Amino acid sequence: MSIYEQQDPPVRDTRLSIVDSYSGCGCDFVNCAKEGCMFKKDRSFWQANACQMSLSLMMAATVENSVIILHAPIGCGVQMSTLASNTDSGKLKRGLDNNSVVWLSTNMKKQDIIGGGEKSLRETIRYADKEFRPEIIFVVVTCAPSIIGDDVGEVVKSESENIAADITYIHCPGFKSRVVASAYDSFYHSLIKHIQFEPEPYVDYNPDDFANPYNRGGLVNYQYNKGRTVNLFNATSINPDDEAEIVRLLNALDLNVQIFAEYSSRDKMRFISEAALNVSMCNVHDDYILKYLEEKYGIPYIIQGMPLGKAGIRKWLVSIASFFGKEEMAERICDYEEKRLDAALEEFLPKLQGKRVLLGGGVVRVAEEARMLRELGMDVIGVRAYHYDNGAESVYEELGEELPDVPLAVSTQLFELVNQLKKTDPDIIVEHPGKHGWIAKTGYPSICLFGPGRPFLGYIGEYAFVRNLAFQLENHAFSKKLSKKIKLPYKKEWFDKDPYSYIKEGK
Repeated sequence: MSIYEQQDPPVRDTRLSIVDSYSGCGCDFVNCAKEGCMFKKDRSFWQANACQMSLSLMMAATVENSVIILHAPIGCGVQMSTLASNTDSGKLKRGLDNNSVVWLSTNMKKQDIIGGGEKSLRETIRYADKEFRPEIIFVVVTCAPSIIGDDVGEVVKSESENIAADITYIHCPGFKSRVVASAYDSFYHSLIKHIQFEPEPYVDYNPDDFANPYNRGGLVNYQYNKGRTVNLFNATSINPDDEAEIVRLLNALDLNVQIFAEYSSRDKMRFISEAALNVSMCNVHDDYILKYLEEKYGIPYIIQGMPLGKAGIRKWLVSIASFFGKEEMAERICDYEEKRLDAALEEFLPKLQGKRVLLGGGVVRVAEEARMLRELGMDVIGVRAYHYDNGAESVYEELGEELPDVPLAVSTQLFELVNQLKKTDPDIIVEHPGKHGWIAKTGYPSICLFGPGRPFLGYIGEYAFVRNLAFQLENHAFSKKLSKKIKLPYKKEWFDKDPYSYIKEGK
């Protein structure tokens, strides 16, 4: 049975070769992965990490005309106010109706845990459909119903006959995987199982036109447009300016672009199958659905790192252009854009030369970012990926060749980051959102690897990133003053140890 036919998606730990605990150097990283020694690593001590439910919610909340039902105790919805605010902002920037995110909770209590929560889930589904008339209802299955064995799949199947909305469920209990990227697979699996990916006859097109022997021109035009259409898969961390930049570059290749699946809608999703090529801006985010679309519809896909830094952008764009036989056009576009970017960066580059930087974040992002910072003349003294899987192998082979002596770690652990900061004393840290409060407490300046308020992809992204980097290097008095007022919750003995001393050989 294909994984896409299963009721619940497999976690990434079983679908891919994944590691979340490693410390070494660039020259050994990929060899250790290929030989399998990396995947035997584990930790003797582990602190809590993000819950995959959070990332699944983050994706579902962006879908237009939808309602989210959290089948969970009420506390699981604590993040929804912040999430709704960010989603509303994202919709507004994209020119969409910024209707607030509608979410409900089955509010599971002791009696639901003992006797089961299926009855309250059915009632909540019917209420959501009658009260809000959404196009899609997402039932988010959290830890509690998964532990007690609520048959959410059967509830969704039976209730789909009683409501007007399309309904699906996202199976994302946080305890099933230490790799939170499993959340992306869970969201896409929910779409694959219950949301239509094909145009609707007599709604989206008239099939009689294609059957008409006197209308060959219409069929040829349809085939031509489909043959130059690219599906671009986004992520919540990829903001509207990033999307606009990538669309601009692809349009310059005379390609049509459709963007999925975040900030999309049920009607838009019916056209996912209407493309010649699927392109990911982050393979960690999209590989699950890209492989499905190739298997189901025969649409090839390209996962080529990320369009970060001049070398990365060129490689990414040329790989897409080569599919359509437009490599020379892509090279000319990159030549032109790089000249413009070099001129714009001249005033900032002297402020970056020789500065020591520590990187942390998503596995592909940090590798591409490390190469970009090296291009800019900075000294990359360490890279921390949040996990590693074999899908990132080609990116790390190149990084290992370019930065063979740079320490590479796989870690989400804050206590290891704080120790490494004290050991390496960087000039600045580039990290994933969520870490910067703690970094400031250590006295070091930092900037986000990405963020909803600033582009980071393509040429405009590199300009915005470098400008922000130069600003923070010159203006870091806040973190220095804060560190003098704050006492970190770590003993001196911890800072005497190696940051990754708790990583050991696993089973």
